[in-house]
Amino acid sequence: MISIPREFRWVAGRITRREVLQVFGAGTIGLLAKTPARAQGAPAAKGKTTIRYWTFLNSNDTQNARARAQAQILAAFRTSHPDIEVVEEVFPWQTLQQQLLQAVAANRPPDVSKQLDRSLVALNEAGAIIPLDEFVVGWSAERKSDYVYAWDDTVLDGKKMAFRQAVRPANLLYYRTDLYEAAGLKGAPRTFKEFTESAKAIAKGQILGYIMPLSKSDGLGKFLDQAPPMYWSLGGDLVDPKTGKATFHLEAGQKILQWLQDCVYVHKISPVGEVSMDAEAVNQTFWAGTLVYEFTHSASWATWSQKEAIKGRIETAAMPNFADDPSKPAPVSTVGAWTLVIPRGAKKEAAWKLMEFLQNNEAELIDARVGGELPTRKSTLRDPFFQSPEAKRMMGWLKLVRENPHPATTLRIKKLPLLADVLADAAQQIIANKADVKGTLGVAAQKYDAQ
Repeated sequence: MISIPREFRWVAGRITRREVLQVFGAGTIGLLAKTPARAQGAPAAKGKTTIRYWTFLNSNDTQNARARAQAQILAAFRTSHPDIEVVEEVFPWQTLQQQLLQAVAANRPPDVSKQLDRSLVALNEAGAIIPLDEFVVGWSAERKSDYVYAWDDTVLDGKKMAFRQAVRPANLLYYRTDLYEAAGLKGAPRTFKEFTESAKAIAKGQILGYIMPLSKSDGLGKFLDQAPPMYWSLGGDLVDPKTGKATFHLEAGQKILQWLQDCVYVHKISPVGEVSMDAEAVNQTFWAGTLVYEFTHSASWATWSQKEAIKGRIETAAMPNFADDPSKPAPVSTVGAWTLVIPRGAKKEAAWKLMEFLQNNEAELIDARVGGELPTRKSTLRDPFFQSPEAKRMMGWLKLVRENPHPATTLRIKKLPLLADVLADAAQQIIANKADVKGTLGVAAQKYDAQ
Protein backbone atom coordinates (compact mmCIF):
# COMPACT_ATOMS: atom_id res chain seq x y z
CA MET A 1 0.00 0.00 0.00
CA ILE A 2 1.42 3.37 -1.00
CA SER A 3 1.33 5.94 1.78
CA ILE A 4 0.95 9.48 0.48
CA PRO A 5 1.25 12.47 2.83
CA ARG A 6 -2.14 14.09 3.43
CA GLU A 7 -1.25 17.49 1.95
CA PHE A 8 -0.25 15.89 -1.37
CA ARG A 9 -3.20 13.52 -1.87
CA TRP A 10 -4.88 15.96 -4.20
CA VAL A 11 -1.78 15.79 -6.40
CA ALA A 12 -1.94 12.01 -6.60
CA GLY A 13 -5.53 12.27 -7.74
CA ARG A 14 -4.35 14.06 -10.88
CA ILE A 15 -1.72 11.56 -11.95
CA THR A 16 -1.86 7.93 -12.96
CA ARG A 17 -1.25 4.96 -10.64
CA ARG A 18 1.94 4.24 -12.56
CA GLU A 19 3.21 7.78 -11.92
CA VAL A 20 2.41 7.52 -8.22
CA LEU A 21 4.31 4.24 -8.01
CA GLN A 22 7.28 5.78 -9.76
CA VAL A 23 7.38 8.65 -7.28
CA PHE A 24 6.45 6.93 -4.04
CA GLY A 25 7.08 3.20 -4.53
CA ALA A 26 9.96 1.62 -2.67
CA GLY A 27 12.70 0.21 -4.83
CA THR A 28 11.92 2.37 -7.86
CA ILE A 29 14.59 4.36 -9.57
CA GLY A 30 12.99 7.55 -8.31
CA LEU A 31 11.36 10.68 -9.53
CA LEU A 32 13.81 11.47 -12.30
CA ALA A 33 13.28 8.07 -13.89
CA LYS A 34 9.83 9.02 -15.08
CA THR A 35 10.75 12.45 -16.43
CA PRO A 36 13.35 13.02 -19.13
CA ALA A 37 15.36 15.43 -16.99
CA ARG A 38 18.89 16.08 -18.15
CA ALA A 39 21.56 16.67 -15.52
CA GLN A 40 24.46 19.02 -16.21
CA GLY A 41 27.54 19.04 -14.01
CA ALA A 42 29.80 16.36 -12.62
CA PRO A 43 29.39 14.80 -9.16
CA ALA A 44 30.85 16.95 -6.44
CA ALA A 45 34.42 16.40 -5.37
CA LYS A 46 35.16 15.38 -1.81
CA GLY A 47 34.39 18.21 0.59
CA LYS A 48 31.98 19.94 -1.77
CA THR A 49 28.26 20.40 -1.21
CA THR A 50 26.17 19.25 -4.14
CA ILE A 51 22.90 21.04 -4.84
CA ARG A 52 20.32 20.34 -7.53
CA TYR A 53 18.88 23.15 -9.63
CA TRP A 54 15.64 22.54 -11.52
CA THR A 55 15.09 24.51 -14.69
CA PHE A 56 13.33 24.21 -18.03
CA LEU A 57 16.38 25.56 -19.87
CA ASN A 58 19.10 23.19 -21.05
CA SER A 59 22.46 24.93 -20.78
CA ASN A 60 23.74 22.86 -23.72
CA ASP A 61 21.11 24.37 -26.03
CA THR A 62 23.21 26.89 -27.94
CA GLN A 63 20.23 27.92 -30.09
CA ASN A 64 18.37 29.35 -27.09
CA ALA A 65 19.63 32.72 -25.88
CA ARG A 66 18.30 32.26 -22.35
CA ALA A 67 19.90 28.80 -22.13
CA ARG A 68 23.26 30.25 -23.17
CA ALA A 69 22.90 32.90 -20.48
CA GLN A 70 22.03 30.27 -17.88
CA ALA A 71 25.17 28.28 -18.78
CA GLN A 72 27.36 31.35 -18.25
CA ILE A 73 25.65 32.28 -14.99
CA LEU A 74 26.04 28.79 -13.49
CA ALA A 75 29.69 28.72 -14.59
CA ALA A 76 30.23 32.06 -12.83
CA PHE A 77 28.57 30.72 -9.68
CA ARG A 78 30.79 27.63 -9.65
CA THR A 79 33.86 29.86 -9.96
CA SER A 80 32.79 32.14 -7.11
CA HIS A 81 31.62 29.24 -4.90
CA PRO A 82 34.17 26.44 -5.41
CA ASP A 83 32.79 24.61 -2.36
CA ILE A 84 29.37 24.11 -4.02
CA GLU A 85 28.65 21.95 -7.04
CA VAL A 86 25.44 22.73 -8.93
CA VAL A 87 23.79 19.90 -10.82
CA GLU A 88 21.36 21.23 -13.41
CA GLU A 89 18.24 19.11 -13.97
CA VAL A 90 16.00 19.98 -16.90
CA PHE A 91 12.23 19.46 -17.06
CA PRO A 92 9.54 20.63 -19.49
CA TRP A 93 8.33 24.01 -18.28
CA GLN A 94 4.71 22.83 -18.19
CA THR A 95 5.50 20.13 -15.60
CA LEU A 96 7.77 21.95 -13.14
CA GLN A 97 5.04 22.70 -10.59
CA GLN A 98 3.65 19.15 -10.58
CA GLN A 99 7.12 17.61 -10.49
CA LEU A 100 8.12 19.75 -7.51
CA LEU A 101 5.02 18.76 -5.53
CA GLN A 102 5.77 15.11 -6.22
CA ALA A 103 9.47 15.44 -5.41
CA VAL A 104 8.81 17.08 -2.04
CA ALA A 105 6.22 14.44 -1.20
CA ALA A 106 8.77 11.73 -2.03
CA ASN A 107 11.46 13.45 0.11
CA ARG A 108 13.60 13.99 -2.99
CA PRO A 109 13.35 17.75 -3.52
CA PRO A 110 15.77 19.81 -5.55
CA ASP A 111 17.52 22.60 -3.68
CA VAL A 112 16.48 25.50 -5.91
CA SER A 113 13.79 25.46 -8.56
CA LYS A 114 12.53 27.78 -11.23
CA GLN A 115 8.74 28.06 -11.01
CA LEU A 116 6.18 30.12 -12.83
CA ASP A 117 5.05 32.94 -10.57
CA ARG A 118 1.43 31.78 -10.91
CA SER A 119 2.45 28.47 -9.30
CA LEU A 120 3.46 30.10 -6.01
CA VAL A 121 0.03 30.02 -4.36
CA ALA A 122 -0.43 26.29 -4.99
CA LEU A 123 3.11 25.46 -3.87
CA ASN A 124 2.70 27.54 -0.72
CA GLU A 125 -0.70 26.04 0.08
CA ALA A 126 0.81 22.56 -0.19
CA GLY A 127 3.75 23.47 2.05
CA ALA A 128 6.15 22.52 -0.74
CA ILE A 129 8.34 25.64 -0.51
CA ILE A 130 9.92 27.41 2.46
CA PRO A 131 9.73 31.10 3.45
CA LEU A 132 12.88 33.10 2.76
CA ASP A 133 12.47 35.59 5.60
CA GLU A 134 15.37 34.16 7.60
CA PHE A 135 17.72 35.13 4.78
CA VAL A 136 16.45 38.70 4.34
CA VAL A 137 15.68 39.57 7.95
CA GLY A 138 18.68 41.90 8.14
CA TRP A 139 18.03 43.68 4.86
CA SER A 140 17.54 47.43 4.99
CA ALA A 141 14.57 49.21 3.44
CA GLU A 142 16.96 50.48 0.76
CA ARG A 143 18.06 46.93 -0.11
CA LYS A 144 14.46 45.74 -0.36
CA SER A 145 13.53 48.69 -2.55
CA ASP A 146 16.28 47.85 -5.07
CA TYR A 147 13.84 45.71 -7.05
CA VAL A 148 12.13 46.85 -10.23
CA TYR A 149 9.03 44.85 -9.28
CA ALA A 150 6.96 45.25 -6.12
CA TRP A 151 8.44 43.36 -3.15
CA ASP A 152 4.98 42.07 -2.21
CA ASP A 153 4.50 40.38 -5.60
CA THR A 154 6.16 37.29 -4.12
CA VAL A 155 4.93 37.68 -0.53
CA LEU A 156 2.21 35.23 0.53
CA ASP A 157 0.53 35.23 3.92
CA GLY A 158 3.02 37.84 5.07
CA LYS A 159 6.07 35.74 4.16
CA LYS A 160 8.60 36.18 1.37
CA MET A 161 8.26 32.96 -0.63
CA ALA A 162 10.22 33.64 -3.82
CA PHE A 163 12.25 36.08 -5.87
CA ARG A 164 11.68 36.87 -9.51
CA GLN A 165 14.55 35.90 -11.78
CA ALA A 166 13.55 38.44 -14.42
CA VAL A 167 10.94 41.10 -15.06
CA ARG A 168 8.86 40.71 -18.19
CA PRO A 169 6.12 42.66 -19.85
CA ALA A 170 4.06 39.56 -20.65
CA ASN A 171 1.56 41.19 -23.00
CA LEU A 172 3.78 42.83 -25.60
CA LEU A 173 2.44 42.93 -29.14
CA TYR A 174 4.66 41.11 -31.64
CA TYR A 175 3.82 41.60 -35.29
CA ARG A 176 5.11 40.49 -38.70
CA THR A 177 6.44 43.60 -40.39
CA ASP A 178 6.64 41.82 -43.75
CA LEU A 179 2.90 41.08 -43.72
CA TYR A 180 2.14 44.46 -42.24
CA GLU A 181 4.02 46.46 -44.84
CA ALA A 182 2.75 44.31 -47.71
CA ALA A 183 -0.75 45.49 -46.78
CA GLY A 184 0.39 49.12 -46.85
CA LEU A 185 0.07 49.58 -43.09
CA LYS A 186 2.32 51.72 -40.92
CA GLY A 187 2.51 52.11 -37.16
CA ALA A 188 1.34 49.58 -34.58
CA PRO A 189 -2.33 49.72 -33.52
CA ARG A 190 -3.07 51.73 -30.37
CA THR A 191 -6.56 50.41 -29.67
CA PHE A 192 -8.22 47.05 -30.21
CA LYS A 193 -10.51 48.67 -32.75
CA GLU A 194 -7.42 49.62 -34.80
CA PHE A 195 -5.99 46.17 -34.11
CA THR A 196 -9.09 44.46 -35.50
CA GLU A 197 -9.26 46.64 -38.60
CA SER A 198 -5.59 46.14 -39.46
CA ALA A 199 -5.88 42.37 -38.92
CA LYS A 200 -8.90 42.29 -41.26
CA ALA A 201 -6.88 44.10 -43.92
CA ILE A 202 -4.13 41.46 -43.79
CA ALA A 203 -6.01 38.22 -43.01
CA LYS A 204 -6.60 36.70 -46.43
CA GLY A 205 -6.20 33.16 -47.70
CA GLN A 206 -3.94 31.27 -45.32
CA ILE A 207 -2.93 34.40 -43.42
CA LEU A 208 -4.58 34.77 -40.00
CA GLY A 209 -4.79 37.96 -37.99
CA TYR A 210 -4.81 36.80 -34.38
CA ILE A 211 -5.10 33.62 -32.32
CA MET A 212 -6.06 33.29 -28.65
CA PRO A 213 -5.03 29.72 -27.72
CA LEU A 214 -7.69 28.14 -25.51
CA SER A 215 -6.40 24.61 -24.97
CA LYS A 216 -6.17 23.38 -21.38
CA SER A 217 -2.90 21.60 -22.16
CA ASP A 218 -0.79 24.55 -20.99
CA GLY A 219 -3.10 25.74 -18.23
CA LEU A 220 -4.66 28.47 -20.39
CA GLY A 221 -1.38 30.30 -19.93
CA LYS A 222 -1.65 32.74 -22.83
CA PHE A 223 -5.17 33.76 -21.84
CA LEU A 224 -4.08 34.40 -18.25
CA ASP A 225 -1.25 36.63 -19.53
CA GLN A 226 -3.23 38.48 -22.21
CA ALA A 227 -6.75 38.82 -20.83
CA PRO A 228 -6.07 40.58 -17.48
CA PRO A 229 -4.64 43.76 -19.11
CA MET A 230 -7.70 43.82 -21.38
CA TYR A 231 -9.90 43.66 -18.28
CA TRP A 232 -7.80 46.27 -16.48
CA SER A 233 -8.08 48.75 -19.37
CA LEU A 234 -11.87 48.40 -18.99
CA GLY A 235 -11.74 48.83 -15.21
CA GLY A 236 -12.42 45.16 -14.51
CA ASP A 237 -10.55 42.05 -13.39
CA LEU A 238 -10.88 38.26 -13.48
CA VAL A 239 -11.47 37.92 -9.74
CA ASP A 240 -12.16 40.46 -6.99
CA PRO A 241 -8.83 40.78 -5.11
CA LYS A 242 -10.62 41.38 -1.79
CA THR A 243 -13.44 38.83 -1.81
CA GLY A 244 -11.99 36.19 -4.13
CA LYS A 245 -15.31 36.08 -5.99
CA ALA A 246 -15.47 35.82 -9.78
CA THR A 247 -15.75 39.07 -11.73
CA PHE A 248 -14.67 37.73 -15.12
CA HIS A 249 -18.34 37.43 -16.16
CA LEU A 250 -19.23 41.10 -15.69
CA GLU A 251 -19.38 43.81 -18.36
CA ALA A 252 -15.64 43.87 -19.11
CA GLY A 253 -15.51 40.10 -19.56
CA GLN A 254 -18.59 40.09 -21.75
CA LYS A 255 -17.03 42.68 -24.05
CA ILE A 256 -13.71 40.78 -24.30
CA LEU A 257 -15.22 37.34 -24.93
CA GLN A 258 -17.73 38.77 -27.40
CA TRP A 259 -14.80 40.31 -29.29
CA LEU A 260 -12.99 36.95 -29.32
CA GLN A 261 -16.12 35.29 -30.72
CA ASP A 262 -16.50 38.04 -33.32
CA CYS A 263 -12.87 37.58 -34.37
CA VAL A 264 -13.86 34.13 -35.60
CA TYR A 265 -17.35 34.62 -37.00
CA VAL A 266 -17.67 38.33 -37.84
CA HIS A 267 -14.19 39.72 -38.49
CA LYS A 268 -12.83 36.35 -39.69
CA ILE A 269 -9.33 37.02 -38.43
CA SER A 270 -9.11 34.04 -36.03
CA PRO A 271 -9.67 30.29 -36.58
CA VAL A 272 -12.28 28.31 -34.69
CA GLY A 273 -9.47 25.78 -34.17
CA GLU A 274 -7.91 28.06 -31.56
CA VAL A 275 -10.00 26.17 -28.98
CA SER A 276 -7.58 23.24 -29.30
CA MET A 277 -4.38 25.25 -29.73
CA ASP A 278 -1.76 25.92 -27.07
CA ALA A 279 0.87 28.64 -26.87
CA GLU A 280 3.47 26.65 -28.80
CA ALA A 281 1.08 26.09 -31.71
CA VAL A 282 0.50 29.86 -31.93
CA ASN A 283 4.25 30.49 -31.89
CA GLN A 284 4.76 28.04 -34.76
CA THR A 285 2.05 29.75 -36.80
CA PHE A 286 3.64 33.15 -36.21
CA TRP A 287 7.10 31.91 -37.17
CA ALA A 288 5.72 30.32 -40.33
CA GLY A 289 4.49 33.70 -41.55
CA THR A 290 0.79 32.82 -41.49
CA LEU A 291 -0.09 34.91 -38.42
CA VAL A 292 0.15 38.71 -38.22
CA TYR A 293 -0.17 39.39 -34.48
CA GLU A 294 0.82 37.60 -31.30
CA PHE A 295 0.98 38.78 -27.69
CA THR A 296 3.83 37.36 -25.65
CA HIS A 297 6.60 38.32 -23.25
CA SER A 298 9.73 40.37 -23.80
CA ALA A 299 12.16 37.45 -23.31
CA SER A 300 11.01 35.91 -26.61
CA TRP A 301 12.74 38.69 -28.54
CA ALA A 302 16.31 37.51 -27.93
CA THR A 303 15.69 34.16 -29.64
CA TRP A 304 12.93 35.09 -32.08
CA SER A 305 14.75 38.09 -33.55
CA GLN A 306 17.63 35.78 -34.50
CA LYS A 307 15.54 33.02 -36.05
CA GLU A 308 16.52 32.76 -39.69
CA ALA A 309 12.92 32.46 -40.91
CA ILE A 310 11.76 35.69 -39.25
CA LYS A 311 14.94 37.69 -38.68
CA GLY A 312 14.27 41.31 -39.65
CA ARG A 313 10.58 40.55 -40.16
CA ILE A 314 9.17 41.17 -36.67
CA GLU A 315 8.68 44.13 -34.37
CA THR A 316 7.24 44.78 -30.91
CA ALA A 317 4.85 47.36 -29.50
CA ALA A 318 2.70 47.92 -26.42
CA MET A 319 -0.59 46.08 -26.13
CA PRO A 320 -3.42 48.28 -27.49
CA ASN A 321 -5.99 49.71 -25.12
CA PHE A 322 -9.19 47.64 -25.06
CA ALA A 323 -11.18 50.67 -23.93
CA ASP A 324 -10.31 52.26 -27.29
CA ASP A 325 -8.34 55.07 -25.67
CA PRO A 326 -5.51 55.85 -28.14
CA SER A 327 -3.75 58.13 -25.66
CA LYS A 328 -2.30 55.27 -23.61
CA PRO A 329 -1.58 51.55 -24.00
CA ALA A 330 -3.13 48.80 -21.92
CA PRO A 331 -1.62 48.28 -18.44
CA VAL A 332 1.40 46.02 -18.45
CA SER A 333 1.13 42.51 -17.04
CA THR A 334 4.32 41.13 -15.51
CA VAL A 335 2.66 37.82 -14.65
CA GLY A 336 3.95 34.74 -16.44
CA ALA A 337 7.58 35.28 -15.48
CA TRP A 338 9.82 32.85 -13.62
CA THR A 339 10.62 32.91 -9.93
CA LEU A 340 13.15 31.10 -7.76
CA VAL A 341 12.00 29.01 -4.79
CA ILE A 342 13.64 26.77 -2.19
CA PRO A 343 11.64 23.56 -1.66
CA ARG A 344 10.96 22.01 1.71
CA GLY A 345 13.78 19.62 2.58
CA ALA A 346 16.42 21.43 0.52
CA LYS A 347 19.99 22.13 1.65
CA LYS A 348 18.82 25.62 2.34
CA GLU A 349 22.09 27.36 3.23
CA ALA A 350 23.78 26.34 -0.02
CA ALA A 351 20.50 26.80 -1.89
CA TRP A 352 20.24 30.40 -0.69
CA LYS A 353 23.78 31.12 -1.95
CA LEU A 354 22.70 30.03 -5.43
CA MET A 355 19.42 31.94 -5.25
CA GLU A 356 21.21 35.08 -4.07
CA PHE A 357 23.78 34.76 -6.86
CA LEU A 358 21.13 34.27 -9.56
CA GLN A 359 19.71 37.70 -8.77
CA ASN A 360 22.94 39.60 -8.20
CA ASN A 361 24.22 42.27 -10.58
CA GLU A 362 26.75 40.00 -12.29
CA ALA A 363 24.19 37.30 -13.11
CA GLU A 364 21.53 39.79 -14.18
CA LEU A 365 23.95 41.53 -16.53
CA ILE A 366 24.74 38.19 -18.20
CA ASP A 367 21.03 37.43 -18.44
CA ALA A 368 20.41 40.80 -20.08
CA ARG A 369 23.34 40.82 -22.51
CA VAL A 370 23.07 37.18 -23.58
CA GLY A 371 19.52 36.11 -22.77
CA GLY A 372 17.59 39.32 -23.36
CA GLU A 373 15.97 39.20 -19.93
CA LEU A 374 15.13 42.40 -18.05
CA PRO A 375 16.88 42.81 -14.67
CA THR A 376 14.97 42.66 -11.40
CA ARG A 377 17.40 45.01 -9.63
CA LYS A 378 17.58 48.77 -10.09
CA SER A 379 21.27 48.64 -9.23
CA THR A 380 21.92 46.32 -12.18
CA LEU A 381 20.59 49.03 -14.50
CA ARG A 382 23.47 51.31 -13.50
CA ASP A 383 25.83 49.26 -15.67
CA PRO A 384 26.91 51.17 -18.82
CA PHE A 385 25.45 48.38 -20.97
CA PHE A 386 21.97 49.73 -20.33
CA GLN A 387 22.94 53.07 -21.86
CA SER A 388 24.15 51.41 -25.06
CA PRO A 389 22.21 51.15 -28.36
CA GLU A 390 22.07 47.38 -27.81
CA ALA A 391 19.92 47.91 -24.71
CA LYS A 392 17.62 50.58 -26.17
CA ARG A 393 14.73 48.17 -26.77
CA MET A 394 15.03 46.71 -23.27
CA MET A 395 14.98 50.15 -21.67
CA GLY A 396 11.88 50.95 -23.70
CA TRP A 397 10.18 47.89 -22.26
CA LEU A 398 11.17 48.89 -18.73
CA LYS A 399 9.78 52.37 -19.36
CA LEU A 400 6.53 50.76 -20.47
CA VAL A 401 6.40 48.74 -17.23
CA ARG A 402 7.15 51.84 -15.14
CA GLU A 403 4.63 54.12 -16.85
CA ASN A 404 1.76 51.62 -17.19
CA PRO A 405 1.86 49.52 -14.01
CA HIS A 406 -0.83 47.38 -12.48
CA PRO A 407 -0.74 45.14 -9.38
CA ALA A 408 -0.10 41.50 -10.24
CA THR A 409 -3.61 40.49 -9.13
CA THR A 410 -3.45 37.08 -10.83
CA LEU A 411 -0.76 36.02 -8.34
CA ARG A 412 -3.24 36.35 -5.46
CA ILE A 413 -5.86 33.99 -6.91
CA LYS A 414 -5.87 30.92 -4.69
CA LYS A 415 -8.12 28.94 -7.02
CA LEU A 416 -6.11 29.69 -10.15
CA PRO A 417 -6.20 26.12 -11.59
CA LEU A 418 -9.99 26.12 -11.14
CA LEU A 419 -10.24 29.56 -12.74
CA ALA A 420 -8.25 28.38 -15.75
CA ASP A 421 -10.44 25.29 -16.00
CA VAL A 422 -13.81 27.05 -15.91
CA LEU A 423 -12.65 29.87 -18.18
CA ALA A 424 -11.30 27.38 -20.73
CA ASP A 425 -14.63 25.50 -20.74
CA ALA A 426 -16.59 28.73 -21.14
CA ALA A 427 -14.31 30.15 -23.83
CA GLN A 428 -14.42 26.92 -25.81
CA GLN A 429 -18.22 26.92 -25.76
CA ILE A 430 -18.29 30.58 -26.80
CA ILE A 431 -15.88 30.03 -29.69
CA ALA A 432 -16.59 26.47 -30.87
CA ASN A 433 -20.38 26.47 -30.33
CA LYS A 434 -21.11 30.21 -30.70
CA ALA A 435 -22.69 30.08 -27.24
CA ASP A 436 -24.27 33.18 -25.72
CA VAL A 437 -21.42 35.10 -24.10
CA LYS A 438 -23.22 36.62 -21.12
CA GLY A 439 -25.07 33.45 -20.14
CA THR A 440 -22.04 31.17 -20.58
CA LEU A 441 -19.79 33.41 -18.49
CA GLY A 442 -22.48 33.70 -15.81
CA VAL A 443 -22.70 29.92 -15.46
CA ALA A 444 -18.90 29.69 -15.32
CA ALA A 445 -18.78 32.30 -12.54
CA GLN A 446 -21.35 30.37 -10.51
CA LYS A 447 -19.30 27.19 -10.92
CA TYR A 448 -16.12 28.98 -9.83
CA ASP A 449 -17.68 30.60 -6.75
CA ALA A 450 -19.44 27.37 -5.70
CA GLN A 451 -16.13 25.52 -5.37
